[in-house]
Amino acid sequence: MVKLDQHFVIDKNILERVTKLAKITKKETILEIGAGTGNLTKFLLKKAGQVYAIELDKSLLPELKKIKDSKLNIISGNALTVKFPKFDKIAANVPYSISEPLLQKLIYNNFKLGVLLLPEKFVKKITSKNTKLSFISNIFFEIQKDLEVPPECFSPKPRVLSRIILLKPKKTDEPIFADFLKQKNRKVKNALREAIIREKGTTKKETKKLLENMRTDKKVASLNLKELERIQEFVRNLNV
Repeated sequence: MVKLDQHFVIDKNILERVTKLAKITKKETILEIGAGTGNLTKFLLKKAGQVYAIELDKSLLPELKKIKDSKLNIISGNALTVKFPKFDKIAANVPYSISEPLLQKLIYNNFKLGVLLLPEKFVKKITSKNTKLSFISNIFFEIQKDLEVPPECFSPKPRVLSRIILLKPKKTDEPIFADFLKQKNRKVKNALREAIIREKGTTKKETKKLLENMRTDKKVASLNLKELERIQEFVRNLNV
């Protein structure tokens, strides 16, 4: 049974576009999330050295396994919880319900480029200038919008427009703040302390003094946009 957010790309032009944008070489390993019935997988295999295809729905695995290619490695599991293999690029028609948590997970991975098909509404969230999600995304990635993809390109048809984006990790010029953001389940003060010690090599005593005026018991993940901006400014003004 197809899950509500599983919409398989059936338009050959879109599959070719995603593959072309990824600029895949035979030396590269590609990660695909939500491989489904293998429509995109087949295109990726023509270009890549290795493809790791992750699929949660066990009922779709027999169809994937029909693809007889030694370069294909099928991973049965939840993309949000499995440990990703080492990969160079990610190309995926992302299941709609995991768009945000997948983006957050990619922050912790080292890769060259992502070409992702995502809901247009979500793309607007990560490319606008006034959302928490766009603020965090901009710290870690350069995001470029590509083609808008209508429902007719999928089966079953989604109720919303989709869009292809290019996601390129960037070297941050704010390493303390980036380190802080990655510690989403820690309390603010503890996360800042660890980030400063790691990035600047200060002692615990020195760092504690730097943060003596920090007053919040919140966890990093629960901060709103204004709070994140204030902490970013605080970090920028640290004398370390």
